[in-house]
This record gives sequence, structure tokens and C-alpha cells, in this order.
Amino acid sequence: MLTVALIISLVLFSLGFIVTPGNAKYLVSGYNMMSEADRAKMDIVSYVKFFNRFHLFLGVSVLTGVLLLNIFSANWATVFMIMYPLLAYVYMIAVGNRYYTGTSGQRVGTYIAMAIMIVVAVGAGFLMFAGMKDSEIFLTTGALEVKGLSGMKIARDDVTYFSVTDSLPDISSKANGFAGGEYKKGSFKTDDGRIVKLYINKKSHPYLLIKTGKDEIYFSSGEISAAELYNQLKAWKSP
Repeated sequence: MLTVALIISLVLFSLGFIVTPGNAKYLVSGYNMMSEADRAKMDIVSYVKFFNRFHLFLGVSVLTGVLLLNIFSANWATVFMIMYPLLAYVYMIAVGNRYYTGTSGQRVGTYIAMAIMIVVAVGAGFLMFAGMKDSEIFLTTGALEVKGLSGMKIARDDVTYFSVTDSLPDISSKANGFAGGEYKKGSFKTDDGRIVKLYINKKSHPYLLIKTGKDEIYFSSGEISAAELYNQLKAWKSP
């Protein structure tokens, strides 16, 4: 996560130096799509000064905030790293509107862009809210169900092996799922090319390992220990 935060910060910080009044018509979103007549109604010199100051501050503050919050909680640091820039851009779009003196139609476009950014921020917030809480395992007569984001259901007869393990396979990338803060949920690719299912809270280990004919699943939760889940599965699988 810290590497991602550093890359984001460097990109944002760089934008504070790259954009100039001369190249703004090529680089600044919205302005690059205006007609020459509409561009004439934009105080581009003042806007670029605001744009550059905004990105310099945003680049520094993203990295600073992530580093500070990560001391206390990787989950909060992840939320900040995603939500803060999104909401900051809503502010930038709103303030940037002051530098345009053209038609109300152009301003409507600004409000639409703000609304889109807010919707994206709400969607990202919902995803993180769903992802950053422990998954749960429910056992019924005929199936095991992992509930939560990217959950799955396994028929009782399909469970061929289960144990408690202290380690996870080496993960190279996310295949289809969620990874944020202390949580990983969904399908992940290992260094040796396999796809495994993770439903883990990295603060909670050892892990429960469950195997079926096609899946290898690792589970951990702050609500229940792997050993307790193992005993429940053992009783559940007993004839």
C-alpha cells in the first residue's frame, strides 16, 4: 500500500509542474475540449496557478496522511488514500468554475463532473465498507457458505480437505476480488501461477485452509479462531 501511495503522490505532485498556460489546452481536462471562443472566457493563467498549487499540496498531503494513518490502522490509511483524492477533486472542480466567465451551459457540465466524482466516491466508500470487515462462514446441512464480499458456497460433499495453517501461499496479484488495508477477499494469483481464494483478515492468523476438487481457500477472521472453525468443520463433516 505504501508503494501505491508513493506512486499516486509522485504523479499528483508532478502535475503541479507539468501544466503551464501554454500547454493547458492539451493537458487540462475540459479546457482541452473547449472551442477557442470558450477558452477566451477562461482566465487560464490564474487557473493554472490554482491547478498547480492544488496538485502540489495534494501530492504531499496524500503521502503524509497515508504514512501517519498507517501507524494506527492500515484500513484507515487505505480509505484515506482512495477517498481523499476523490473528494479533493470535487473541491478542485468547484473552485475551478470561478475562473470561467462563459455560458451557463458550460457550468452545467462542471456540475455534472462534480456529481460523477461524488458518485464514484460513494461507490468506492461502499466497496471499502463491504470489504473491510470480516467474512463469515456458515454451515448448513448440505453446504458451507462464505458470506461477505466475493463470497462463495460449497456443497458439503465437495469439501475434500481442511486444516489449520500458519502460512499463506506467495501472492503475485489480484485476479478478481478486493484487497485493502488488512483484508483480502476473492481470487488471487500465486507466484507459481495457481488461483486461490482468500477471505482473510491479515491481523488474524493462523488460517483455516479448505480444499475442494477445484478450489484452495484460506480463511481468517477476528471474530472466530481458525482452530474453532476447524472443530466446527470436523463435526460438520463427520458422518
